[in-house]
Amino acid sequence: MKRLFQLGISLALSVLVGYLIYRGVPDWGRAWRVMIQGRPQFLLAGFAFVMLHMVLRAVRWGVLLSPVKRGISLKNLFSLTLIKYTVNIIPPRAGEVAASLLLAGKERVSAASVIAGSLLERILDMMTVVVIFGFYMAFFSHWYAPSSERGQTIMLAIQSYSLKGFIVLCLGFVVLAFLLRSNQWQNRLPGRLRNILLPFLDGFRGLQQGGVLFQAVVLSIAIWLVITVQLWCFMHAYLDEFPFVGSLFLMAITVVGVAIPTPGGAGGFQFFMDLALVNFFARYLSTADPQSQAAGISNGSYLVSMIPVILIGLFFLNREGLSFGSVSRLAAQKPL
Repeated sequence: MKRLFQLGISLALSVLVGYLIYRGVPDWGRAWRVMIQGRPQFLLAGFAFVMLHMVLRAVRWGVLLSPVKRGISLKNLFSLTLIKYTVNIIPPRAGEVAASLLLAGKERVSAASVIAGSLLERILDMMTVVVIFGFYMAFFSHWYAPSSERGQTIMLAIQSYSLKGFIVLCLGFVVLAFLLRSNQWQNRLPGRLRNILLPFLDGFRGLQQGGVLFQAVVLSIAIWLVITVQLWCFMHAYLDEFPFVGSLFLMAITVVGVAIPTPGGAGGFQFFMDLALVNFFARYLSTADPQSQAAGISNGSYLVSMIPVILIGLFFLNREGLSFGSVSRLAAQKPL
């Protein structure tokens, strides 16, 4: 019943976002023509950066788990990173949990610790995106001011939620640091709860090791800069000119779209990229029909960045002898 509810929510959001996109595109025929006319050299370059991004994620995952176990196979980390993205195309998008459980079984380590490491990855991602977006706002936002009233509303909302989110994440890190440094609170917990919680906290031990934390931060910055270059390549596949710093803004705003729990982030990515292109970078689009052109660009960028990753992930999933059904059952397990 729970799974059907999650599926229903995901499909409802997909329909809603799809309707908003459909309503905002005047000419889908033109959008289709734009999408298939992307310059191959830039699309291939964009895909190359997609794969580099996946490699960097795998390396960072291994760095964060090094306090739990050193020398985790990069081959396993890379294949399971791609499996994460593949599993996330089906609700409830439990790719992190499923891949973490698979890695824990392969490397014979605590599943709770690996899941905690994956959660720490998501926290680092959010903080990195907010910091990079803050850098963009401080030095470059006046170059690409909103070109419409809707764009101004979007910018105010992003500024407000980014600041609040950053504060919440910082407070969370402070609380987590206290939990990791102090052992007194652990003795007050019931034995069963302590046996569950302590292995989970082991996945955050990298925060206590300066070298591990430094490497993870550097890799997080590298990951999101590579994603920015990836988007910049996709923009140049369809546009004669587009600023690199503008891709920083695209990176930050499309993260919001991908966070919407639709299958694989489809729809949300396109919707927010369309908003950014039309309301902030209209000068680089056709004056005749910017909405249709933006729709073609966003759909082409999504397909080139996601379809090959999903196909490769399916290959690795099949190599593990797993199906979507078995992975879903695995993700539903409680890692005690």
